[in-house]
Amino acid sequence: MNGARNFAISTVRQAILVMLCVGGEAAAADCQPPRLHDGHVDLQGIWNLSNLTPLERPRGFDTLVISPIQAAEIESWIDTLKRGQPTGGEPDGFDDERYVERIHGELHSSVIVDPHDGIIPGNDLFKQKASQFRKRFMAADGPEERPPPERCLSSPGTTPPMQAIVSLNLHEIIQTPDIIVIHSEWNRDARIIRMNARHAPAAIVSWLGDSIGWWDKDTLVVETTYFTPTSHTRTSPLVLFFVSPQTVVTERFTLASNEELIYSFTVVDPTYYTAAWAGENHLNRAAGPILEYACHEGNYSLAGILRGARVQDGRDAGASK
Repeated sequence: MNGARNFAISTVRQAILVMLCVGGEAAAADCQPPRLHDGHVDLQGIWNLSNLTPLERPRGFDTLVISPIQAAEIESWIDTLKRGQPTGGEPDGFDDERYVERIHGELHSSVIVDPHDGIIPGNDLFKQKASQFRKRFMAADGPEERPPPERCLSSPGTTPPMQAIVSLNLHEIIQTPDIIVIHSEWNRDARIIRMNARHAPAAIVSWLGDSIGWWDKDTLVVETTYFTPTSHTRTSPLVLFFVSPQTVVTERFTLASNEELIYSFTVVDPTYYTAAWAGENHLNRAAGPILEYACHEGNYSLAGILRGARVQDGRDAGASK
């Protein structure tokens, strides 16, 4: 009985703290964030990564911090990309109302904060692969040529560094002293972070990479490496970069308030980049729930893509005659 009573009291206290720690970063300095029994900050819950700020800085923007008018220009530019995307249906989809969101009270022109120009410092191999990818993106001679997300094999939103993607941007954090799990709605991926552990051997690679974590005061730090070569492309309408087995991604999760989780990351890999590059974004608390993602059961889009390609082949053959 005493154990149940103490648990109930602890739950009530945590609920009170949650109610107090609402109101953004200004209020965060004056409140004590909710904590688990091990003393660490409680990051658990469902979070939405839907910021419309592009990964790289668009042309014509010279500074990271921008005005509301400039943010509206970026949103208008992105709106032209949306016209070519599938419509409707998802609770946090690309067609839902999304905008350039404030981080630390500022509007940013890019998620990338380093280098200062907001552009990925890609080397010659990066530029070559980016050019090849753009040319091959319309290839549809078979399902193997389509990106893994279209084949229900992986999620571009779960793999670090996490990015806002077309839809299904909900992520649930489940936290214990030894294991932290980031479970995402897209493709039901679950990234398992082993706390205070060593990396697996380099020969063991995976699409999500090998993640270990530790606490830096109240900030969760996660280091991920050993990504598989068979899924090296990270892409969406606003994202294109690559990872390799040598890539090291370091992420930092900091609770700014009960409603906002600051997310920053650094990418290091001499395979594709001339220097390390870093970005900053945030996740907003969401009511949820995370819905079932039965991709294989209803993956009509892949069959439609291949069927459409065959129709186009026929038209091209007829035109050549």
